[in-house]
Amino acid sequence: MVIYKNPTKIRYLVGPVPIDNHVFTYFSVLSLPLFKLDSQSSKLNPYYVSGFSDAESSFMVSLVKRSYLKTGWSVQPIFKYDLHVKDLPLLEEVKAFFGGAGHISVSATRSSAYYSVNSTKEIIKFIIPHFDSYPLLTKKRGDFELFKSAVELINKGEHLDLEGLSKIVAIRASMNWGLTPTLKEHFPNIVKVIRPEFNTLQIISPYWFVGFVEGEGSFFVDIFSSKTHKVGYQVKLKFQLTQHIRDTQLMNSLIESLDCGTTRVNRQAVDLTVTKLSEIESKILPIFYSCPLLGVKRLDYEDFCKVVLAIKGKEHLTEPGLIKIKQIKSGMNTGRDLGRG
Repeated sequence: MVIYKNPTKIRYLVGPVPIDNHVFTYFSVLSLPLFKLDSQSSKLNPYYVSGFSDAESSFMVSLVKRSYLKTGWSVQPIFKYDLHVKDLPLLEEVKAFFGGAGHISVSATRSSAYYSVNSTKEIIKFIIPHFDSYPLLTKKRGDFELFKSAVELINKGEHLDLEGLSKIVAIRASMNWGLTPTLKEHFPNIVKVIRPEFNTLQIISPYWFVGFVEGEGSFFVDIFSSKTHKVGYQVKLKFQLTQHIRDTQLMNSLIESLDCGTTRVNRQAVDLTVTKLSEIESKILPIFYSCPLLGVKRLDYEDFCKVVLAIKGKEHLTEPGLIKIKQIKSGMNTGRDLGRG
């Protein structure tokens, strides 16, 4: 599987892949980037960070009514991740990657963890240079470019007068979900700026793909009744990526890069799925062996690999094997008890 085509990159042979003292006897070709994978402060690859940010980050410009200020509004740029608390260690790695900028907090219910950077100086020093060097590939890049424009105005102090504030509101109007009802009420004549569009859909690194899967990917084991199977059930595997419908073109590009899978539009989302065992085994799993998942999703990947081995060993055709697979499935995804690891 060639994740991208670029003569400046090396070719890397993957295989065999050990899982639970077993070995997958297949090989796959990957292209890996010619740069140092790790920095001293973080083990994260920069392309992984961009892929993960494409999936999980937000670029925002907060405008809050403040009567004591000259313009009547406070303005603050915010770069943020909002994850389940189970991935708190990963957020700590991301924070280290960005030079320790920003802060991490946990919700009162201990269910969510947040990493945010809202210092203009830190955003200019750490956040913007990264995404300029390792661009986002989803439509979120448009939000980043608008965010960067707003930060430049804030850094120049233009948010301190009404003319500059209006420029920022016009930028905010084209970001994310646009203006709130309150902002529309106070700035009724604002003409939003044109949202930038990008068509850079080449997947330039497998690390971007792994980071993206960390946020948007899923490993599923489906078990359903079947009259044609002796044990009364059939087991099917599915690797899936889900994204907003606006990124359908990117998802189709991923299919070309992976050389497998199909896409299906479902209301406002598009799903990329790979269900053929041969393609899962030879084209999907090896990517994560060479470029590992780093969050809790890695545990789902490892369980998924165990089921692949069970199916290849025909265990799913026996009662004991089916029970084993059901037990593995029950502990995956939302069924995982992190207290047990």
